[in-house]
Amino acid sequence: MHEIITLQFGHYSNFVGTHFWNTQEAHFNYQQVGDEEEPTQELVNHDCLYRVGITPKGVDTYTPRALIYDLKGGFGSIKKYKLYEAQQAQQDYQQNYDLSWDPSKMETFKEQEYSRSAYQQHLENEELGLATEDGEDDVELNEIRTWSDYNRVYFHPKSMVTLSGYQIESDFMPFDVFSYGRGAFLDTEKEKETYDENFRLFTEECDQLQGFQIMADVLDGWGGYASSYLEMIREDFPKACVVTYGLSDDHMGRYATMREKQTTAANEALAFANLSSLSSLYVPVRAPTKSSLAPQGWSKNMRIDPSNRYHTSAFISAGIDSALLPCRLKRDPVFMSDMIGSLNWRNITTVGTLSVGLPFPYGANTLPKLTGKQSPLLDLSSRKLDEDDQVFSQSVVLRGLETNQFDRYAKGTQYTALEVVDEMLDSLPIGKSLGDSKIKTAFKYPIPTSFPRFFQGLTQNGYQNQDNAPPNLRKDGTSKVDSVPTISRLAVSTSTRWHLQSLSESIKRIDLRQLPQFEGDGSGGVNQEEFDEVKEKLLDLYDIYNE
Repeated sequence: MHEIITLQFGHYSNFVGTHFWNTQEAHFNYQQVGDEEEPTQELVNHDCLYRVGITPKGVDTYTPRALIYDLKGGFGSIKKYKLYEAQQAQQDYQQNYDLSWDPSKMETFKEQEYSRSAYQQHLENEELGLATEDGEDDVELNEIRTWSDYNRVYFHPKSMVTLSGYQIESDFMPFDVFSYGRGAFLDTEKEKETYDENFRLFTEECDQLQGFQIMADVLDGWGGYASSYLEMIREDFPKACVVTYGLSDDHMGRYATMREKQTTAANEALAFANLSSLSSLYVPVRAPTKSSLAPQGWSKNMRIDPSNRYHTSAFISAGIDSALLPCRLKRDPVFMSDMIGSLNWRNITTVGTLSVGLPFPYGANTLPKLTGKQSPLLDLSSRKLDEDDQVFSQSVVLRGLETNQFDRYAKGTQYTALEVVDEMLDSLPIGKSLGDSKIKTAFKYPIPTSFPRFFQGLTQNGYQNQDNAPPNLRKDGTSKVDSVPTISRLAVSTSTRWHLQSLSESIKRIDLRQLPQFEGDGSGGVNQEEFDEVKEKLLDLYDIYNE
């Protein structure tokens, strides 16, 4: 079935992952047999990302092949066992263990329950028949606090793992150091054996595993946790294809003092060096910033708030979903190892970049240029772009290709509509390998009701609107959109050298002996010798990309 298993490490990664899984649900075709409308053809092989299961009551389930890690309190209002009958599970537990203590000698401590968001309450009312799906778009989404507030998907109980030793947003015991993550991995495995009990559950049921897709926060302890976890995976799957997205944003890491800046820089360097050496392709991804989303060109169709994790994670998720879409198509799929092998054809360029265009500006008077400042592609990985940057290899996915959208661009020319599109894509720099991939599909990026309402000036189908009073205009001026055309680009290029140069400069003068929290008081610590090796590793990578 060409399965892909997804692992999410950290709070921001779960923001991104929740959008990702909500979008997968939107890919499903829920038309019933006998519907008057012509059945829509399924374009995606859902078995790649989903698994078939059964509850203790014999009810069939279809849940993501995912492992989700977060700190205590990070899961919000999500109910781990809701799909698998929590009440029955509790009764079984009471039957297996003697809980008949003397009530007079018991003192009860109850943690305050996390209140459900308005969106979650509406979804629950739908299940009870008290609300309809049509009303989802009217539910307020301006007060999203955590990723579970907009989650639409049921997960297998084994998918969710809590690091009980740390509390989310704790000032007393923050999870903000790489070595804390490595230590937490060892402690969690001793306590819960999640690798054997949870991870193996998903891998052992795979018939033809394509590989692993990993999202990990990299400016705090999660970089260390993910690195230790990936070391275990490599012991069992030394040749497996692993694509890791190292996520960061302005809410991650601390910068108030020099010591905090050095800690954050060391965290990123350690995560970068370790994850890039353990992954088939490591893609550092930085959340969009205000400067990168200046109101020019394509970004005029968005009201994205760069300080809002709910917004920025949605943008990143669109890129991640589209980047590996060719591996999940029903027709002419690309095997994950073939795609990543073509990108890293030199076997030494294990660091890539991700660029996203959301929405892709179909419907404008002229087709966009894919290079330059007006390009709809926003590079989320490179710290700097230079005209002299060279591309080693790339994989471009253009979604929402409907020929009638290009007919007007072909009028008066000797080209067909499809040739006009090909000419536009050919304007991208050509890679040094023969493995460049440019895939075009009519399958647009679906927009579930849980998605931020930040589109403007678009039709309901996601094309640029030329109507002054479109029918899909909301009261706040945003556009109600069902799906949008997008473009994504995974590439290996010399632009990575700017990130490596910046990272090397930031840690060059750091003496880890002045940051004792990294060495710690137990296993998982990082000493000066290991840190010096990381410095050398980053410099070696810089030389590879500085051609």
